Amino acid sequence: MFALLERECRRRLAVCCVCSLVLLGLAAPLNAQQQPFPFSNPQKMFDQFFGAAPAEDRAELDKIEIPVRDESQIGERASREYLAELRRQGIKVSTRGDDYEYLQALIALVRPKMENAARYRTIRVHIAESDETDARSFPGGTLIFYRGMLKFAENEAALVGVVGHELSHLDHGHQLYDAKRMKLMQNTFSGTNGFSPDQFFRNGGMLMRSFSKPFRPEDESQADDDGATWAYELGYDPREMAKLFLRMHERDRGVRPGLPSFMQTHPYHLDRFKAISDRYDKLQAAMPKDKLYLGCENLTRRIPWSVKEF
Repeated sequence: MFALLERECRRRLAVCCVCSLVLLGLAAPLNAQQQPFPFSNPQKMFDQFFGAAPAEDRAELDKIEIPVRDESQIGERASREYLAELRRQGIKVSTRGDDYEYLQALIALVRPKMENAARYRTIRVHIAESDETDARSFPGGTLIFYRGMLKFAENEAALVGVVGHELSHLDHGHQLYDAKRMKLMQNTFSGTNGFSPDQFFRNGGMLMRSFSKPFRPEDESQADDDGATWAYELGYDPREMAKLFLRMHERDRGVRPGLPSFMQTHPYHLDRFKAISDRYDKLQAAMPKDKLYLGCENLTRRIPWSVKEF
């Protein structure tokens, strides 16, 4: 996703605080006969709960399956609430017209690149009538593109990269980690496999690290990488996607938001420009291509390259 509502950040931070109190409260032994408190060293306890999240934390969440039906219900509710919020702000939303048909054609072009394309056979598209340069994806296969993003892209190559970015979020289930966290928390608190203090604190520490940094720039970087790679494989120039972030950097005067690292939802624009540029160099080294397509006129006329080359 290219942006995240501030209230969502506050909500998740509140959840983090509640979880920390619950976990620490449950940690207290009920009587002297129970197993001793597993952390005699307070610093060790702090590190376990709030330290850097190791790779096995994400691997633990990856093991948790969210059924397709559950994902669809999650995404339907989230997208419905988001669209309602747009309308409350006076932003019209459409599901028809040239922009809609154009984006559907680009999605149909990129979707086969997804590893889990079969899970998302139908992609629903909404156009937000706003000049904001944003795009969003929701579990189950709903995408929302702001009209400002289509204007800002400048050519089809950049827009294909953005489409790939959003489809990558679906492909990797990035938006499902909240549901997976809740499912793990449910299992941890209910003691479905029998209560073990060591297991409880191991899972509890993972949950706290996960909730204290719910937004992962790594997910955005992975989506950028997929978007650039898929665009290149389809014959487009991913450097145009990189330039999109460079223009964002210049537009925002390169000011880095004053947020602590655990609250950052996205890599910085300039970092994204550099990462995608590096990805292009690696792709060219592995699969050299003499000619890559831009599609300025295609975007202007809303006619995909697959239909006509200008």
